[in-house]
Amino acid sequence: MTDISLKLSAYLDGELDVAEAAAIETRLAADPEAQAELDALISAHAAAQEQYDAELSHPVPLTLAKKIKAARPTSGPRPSRPIWGTLAASLVVFMIGGVGGYLLKDQTAPPRTTGWLSDIADYHGVYASQTRHLVEVGANEAQHIETWLGKTVGVSFTIPDLSGFDLTFEGARLLVANGKPVAQLMYRQGDGTVIALCLQRSGAPTAGAPTFTDRTINNFDFVTWSAGNADYVVIGPRGLPGLKAMASEASLAL
Repeated sequence: MTDISLKLSAYLDGELDVAEAAAIETRLAADPEAQAELDALISAHAAAQEQYDAELSHPVPLTLAKKIKAARPTSGPRPSRPIWGTLAASLVVFMIGGVGGYLLKDQTAPPRTTGWLSDIADYHGVYASQTRHLVEVGANEAQHIETWLGKTVGVSFTIPDLSGFDLTFEGARLLVANGKPVAQLMYRQGDGTVIALCLQRSGAPTAGAPTFTDRTINNFDFVTWSAGNADYVVIGPRGLPGLKAMASEASLAL
């Protein structure tokens, strides 16, 4: 792997400092081959996520399920990545081992809500419980977050100030949902409640004033809307008051 390849991978993961990220962005603007390589990395990331999701649709062998349950810690800090990622990797290893004939014939996978909101709910269920590792890039690098995630997701945005709702911006993460990169902006209320604002490039531009839609998935409340070339969602704990007002305020700033 070349040096630029390593740099692009680190850039995509938010591991570069401000100066290094700025140098990469300058290189991308002037070097079509580097931009094409970054696009390929994003596509590969999305494809890997889709493969994991596909594996999760298969029934789990009873013996493997027992091993996973026995290996799962019963106390201590929660894992820093979604549980389903580890499970998916285990399923891939299991299938390569050639013992697919032991799949439970009468067992079916639990129903799963389609679309990017289900993935966002999965991510939020893990990351909202984190403290030190809540975000990849902290709020002190807000300008870098806007540049890095804006370019990666393909949507220019400004981080909304939601301090009027007792929300402090903590930083951001890069996610993949429904096979596409997603910017996740994380906020925390004074009582520790975590609210996330996520945005993803939409399939077609949307004109006119946004329409806000409420729904609940996996015990989280969502407010979704579309504007310009992006789809947006604000997610918080079920029953949290003021979520639609937060979404409305965010839509004005983005």
